[in-house]
Amino acid sequence: MAERAYATSLDDGDPLAALAFEFVVADDKLIYLDGNSLGRLPRRTRDRLRSVVEHEWGSGLIRSWSTWVGEPARVGDRLGAALLGAGPGQVLVGDNTTVNLYKLAAAAVDEIRARDPRRTKIVTDSGNFPTDRYVLEGLAVERGLSLDLVDLPELEPITADSLAAVLDDRVALLSLSLVDYRSAAIADLAGVQAAAEAVGAPVVWDLSHAVGAIPVELDAAGATLAVGCTYKYLNGGPGAPAFLYV
Repeated sequence: MAERAYATSLDDGDPLAALAFEFVVADDKLIYLDGNSLGRLPRRTRDRLRSVVEHEWGSGLIRSWSTWVGEPARVGDRLGAALLGAGPGQVLVGDNTTVNLYKLAAAAVDEIRARDPRRTKIVTDSGNFPTDRYVLEGLAVERGLSLDLVDLPELEPITADSLAAVLDDRVALLSLSLVDYRSAAIADLAGVQAAAEAVGAPVVWDLSHAVGAIPVELDAAGATLAVGCTYKYLNGGPGAPAFLYV
């Protein structure tokens, strides 16, 4: 079968093909493969935004505060149940990924160092998303800690074995991305979490390139802290709030 005919047959039999009509496509000749950076605009989101502007803000004015104030928890619960494998009350939607990463990382470091001041290093991989590394570098400077950057193969998943040389009782924090933004390699969430806990180290996971793209089961894997964004595979749009999981 010719390549084009084969590709067409796959398209015709794609059970997800109808979902394409759920999104705004201004140029049907454009092949868009950058949803990992900014997802397309869902048609229902466009309608929802119009409703928020015209009714909740335009008509409701300050009366809408009573509804808006609970949205971080309500949306967080829905997100947690649908895509994160999290229970009620564990996920909040708000701020951005960078702010949330700093808040969770700083809290984890301060808590463990209050109990064990010998823990003097933050560990991440040298290929982690740049913004995450900048946050961890700044936190290390603020707290007078070292930042250990582990060189790991880009195309291979992060495992407990690949981190064995750096996981010890001096680790104040381990911070990793579940999915490598360059290669899409998926870290061993449960295995790494267990290895870190074996030496008493907290872990903060960045799920930005995972949520909405692969199955994530935080509770089942024993995860305790995680952050992520909603404008990539969740199609939340520019300025969409991030989330945190505890």
